[in-house]
Amino acid sequence: MEPIDTRAERREKIVYHLETCFNTINHMLIGYVTFYLSYYSYTRGFGKLFTWHIFLCSVGYQFFMAQSLLTLYPANSWTNRYSTATKRHLHWALQAIGCVAILVGIVIEIYLKEDAGRSHFRSDHAITGLVSLIFIALSILNGIAAMYTVKIKHLIKPVYVKMCHYLTGIVAFVIGMTSLALEYSPRMLSVQHKQMLIAFTTITTALTLIGVCKTMTNQCRNLRQS
Repeated sequence: MEPIDTRAERREKIVYHLETCFNTINHMLIGYVTFYLSYYSYTRGFGKLFTWHIFLCSVGYQFFMAQSLLTLYPANSWTNRYSTATKRHLHWALQAIGCVAILVGIVIEIYLKEDAGRSHFRSDHAITGLVSLIFIALSILNGIAAMYTVKIKHLIKPVYVKMCHYLTGIVAFVIGMTSLALEYSPRMLSVQHKQMLIAFTTITTALTLIGVCKTMTNQCRNLRQS
């Protein structure tokens, strides 16, 4: 009879290979959607401010925010060889670039509406974008607190700070990607292509969050045991 440890190791290897496979698919879909939206922005012309809103928010969420979440995922192909410290630095760098791109993109849209005398944050796309930005700010604050958990552990357990960081980051990413999907419209692309982009965006959102959700599950398990 096969030892239990050997069977467990085999299951872990199978799961790891499956995760690696899905991670590769995720990168392909992220690349496709990012390239398509970048090309669409190029065809509109970067001389128009609204084009920059589309480009910056799309690349900010679809590429930089997604990649920042994937950096800490053990099955992530381009970061699994790096140390934990390097992964955290990459996470912060990618997240910072994504946040700046999203913030500038939203500010541009606010300016354009203000200049045209139009109301702000009336559409589902605009409201979800604003809510996502608020949660991004909360996630950054939680992330800064997580860097100093050792110093503030007498005030709050490090695991609670990290859990808050994970939760706010997940909410920010999911709502932000939802905001992107809500902006896909027939005036931008065909109905078939719109449905495909929405499907790809949904799939990449789910696959990107696998690593974060696994980490949260482990943290919850540790909380129950403590």
